Amino acid sequence: MSALDMPGADILVTDADARETYLRDATGKWPSHVLSVGRPRSSEEVAAIVRHAAANGLAVVPQGGNTGLVGGCGIGAERPAVMLSLDRMRAIRMIDPVGATVVVEAGCILADLQAAVAEQGFAIPLGLGSEGSATIGGLISTNAGGIRALRYGVMRSLVLGLEVVLPDGRVWDGLRTVAKNNMGYDLKQLFVGGEGTLGVVTAAALRLVPAWQQVETAWLAVESPAAALRLLDALRAALGDVVVACELIQRRGIEWGEAAVPGLKVPGIGDHGWFVLIEFASSARLLPLREALETALGEVMEQGLVLDGTLAESEAQRREFWKIREAVVMGKIAAKPSVTLDVAVPLGQVPAFLDEAEALAEALMPGVECLGFGHVGDGNIHFSVHRGTNDVAAFEPRVAEICAALERLALTHGGSICAEHGVGRRMRDAVAAAVGEVEHDLFCRVKRAIDPENRMNPGAVVAL
Repeated sequence: MSALDMPGADILVTDADARETYLRDATGKWPSHVLSVGRPRSSEEVAAIVRHAAANGLAVVPQGGNTGLVGGCGIGAERPAVMLSLDRMRAIRMIDPVGATVVVEAGCILADLQAAVAEQGFAIPLGLGSEGSATIGGLISTNAGGIRALRYGVMRSLVLGLEVVLPDGRVWDGLRTVAKNNMGYDLKQLFVGGEGTLGVVTAAALRLVPAWQQVETAWLAVESPAAALRLLDALRAALGDVVVACELIQRRGIEWGEAAVPGLKVPGIGDHGWFVLIEFASSARLLPLREALETALGEVMEQGLVLDGTLAESEAQRREFWKIREAVVMGKIAAKPSVTLDVAVPLGQVPAFLDEAEALAEALMPGVECLGFGHVGDGNIHFSVHRGTNDVAAFEPRVAEICAALERLALTHGGSICAEHGVGRRMRDAVAAAVGEVEHDLFCRVKRAIDPENRMNPGAVVAL
């Protein structure tokens, strides 16, 4: 079938170079093999394309900001398909300052939405490195997490309602903005984290939080991951829910970051093995946050939970602290090939998991280098294994084996192997094995009930 048979030829991407930007994912490993790329401007146009695809036996692959890491849009050539990019659907339909809610279209960039709600004194409490390119629809479809999940939860906790184009082209208008709604099944949660396999999210009603009036950030040295968790507990007990982010960073990661990012400013607080980047914030103008934090830090230092540390004295220094974390990511990339996990384990299991993961990786391939790094406040550790003294030719064939073994370890600790990056196609089979027969059967039943012809992003999340 010709791509030009699609309704509304002006919404098709016909330039070959322009099309290519939609067909390559962020990893470069999961190209999208589709007949056409459409850029609808409204939910009505999305519905028309979905109906047309249904009538012509085409699959539909929705796309957000194309920042995914697990092949969410990487459909193979064996199934004729059309891609729907929502990047034209960027309207902010409504901001309600009284109800602290916003209704926004799926293609809106998170950074643009943040700027708009900030003018009304609010924020979307997600902290993501891809804020300038990630779209609201993509964040919903992957149930994105980020650095502030320990305080505000993941994307699912912010979604009040959705507008979704269903596989048969009908539009479900579930854009309610009320906090309490028990009118039957909570259908929106099926589409949050559904990665476009049940329908196309075209708009969302989201919960807002008051904008921060005060922010304090600390860079602290700790003895171990276990000490980092005790520190987090102590600071929460002293200060309450003003702790909004807590990142664990190993010394090796800082060294790699310094190599990858020349001129990186790392506080000189000693040659310790582990560090915590922790942030505190409040929307209360009159709360003496700095004073309370200094008192609390004095207490935890007396208890030996902090070996050394420093508080950011300016917004510029606060940003420098966070640049260290970003540099660690750059250092990890520079140290490829590697095995990088997106696992989460219960908080109390984090220290044991890190110790056992490093021992397991070394046993499987002596000479590797491991890095413990990530959102320790919510148990989401992006543990990675790098070739170390092994050459690339020896390491690369072992990547899948090492990854699978480490994921099994996370599961034995009661964890998840897909914490915040989604399932897509890369993690689909591993998830099927991890969740067990009953849970996977429920996944498949939901998929067949809503999309009986398996036309919505087939091959992602579940294989039918």
